Amino acid sequence: MEKRKIIIIFIVLILIVIVGLWGSGIIPKRIARISASNYLEKNFPKMQLEYVDIEWSSSFGGYSIKFKDANNKTYSFIMNNKYFPISLGQGLFAFEEEYRQKYEWQDTNIENNEESYFYGKVIESNAKYIIVEPNENEEERKSADKISVGLGENNDALYTIGTNVKITYDGTILESYPAQVKATKIEIKSAENFEILFKDRQPIDSYNKIYAILDKSETNKYNYTIYAYDGSVNIKIDDKEYSLKDALLESKITMEEIIQKANKDLDNNKITGDMYKDGGSMIYQYDTYTIIKCHTIEGNRDVYIGTKEMTLNDVK
Repeated sequence: MEKRKIIIIFIVLILIVIVGLWGSGIIPKRIARISASNYLEKNFPKMQLEYVDIEWSSSFGGYSIKFKDANNKTYSFIMNNKYFPISLGQGLFAFEEEYRQKYEWQDTNIENNEESYFYGKVIESNAKYIIVEPNENEEERKSADKISVGLGENNDALYTIGTNVKITYDGTILESYPAQVKATKIEIKSAENFEILFKDRQPIDSYNKIYAILDKSETNKYNYTIYAYDGSVNIKIDDKEYSLKDALLESKITMEEIIQKANKDLDNNKITGDMYKDGGSMIYQYDTYTIIKCHTIEGNRDVYIGTKEMTLNDVK
């Protein structure tokens, strides 16, 4: 009889402890951690996540559980049900979308043998590789803020820090830090599409007929000055419009790319142009504006963007 009482008391004490642990949240937190870890491991096997912590969130009415990836990026989820939290809720949709873009999108490229490309800026450079920071609007930026690009053994190209590049690669991104890609082409290029927008000077405009858009003293990017003649100059880059000065200073485009495009347009007979006999200055005549790139014997390398009637005599 005495033994039976002891057993009953022992069972009651165990139940009290269990109820206490459950009510205090210790057991539910453990259930939540195990359930969440198993779910993430099963459904997102390529994402190696590490548990961080779990806390009750009264504002969401559930447990806020956090995990981090190999790059220490934190992911938070809400697990509803205070006493038996076994399923992930808020935060899961965004995580699934990121996972799909980061892994399944890449796998599709690999299976289809597709080449991919992204634009970015060189932030580290040596003879063997460059490290590129993808632009904010690039898909690759969602999975990596730094991507290492090998240059090959016989490379003799130089990519200075700050250079805008277009990286074409085989579609595979190696998940490391920095991430790595195998490039099939590296181009010094800021954007796929851009267009000069020239507005003729109006009688009410107060600026001078010839004025510096960007003086060489304002930047170390150019050893020449870029002028406007009898109007104002903007540029449209991938459907967004900027003043040419802002676009150049913010490295959204380079003057070299603008001149390269003009040379290409001239070669393809899209525009007219000619070379002056002063050492090699070039004139590029579009329908609504003209570009003159000076290259004189005296060493003048300035650029002028002006009206479609502008000639070198107008800006001497």
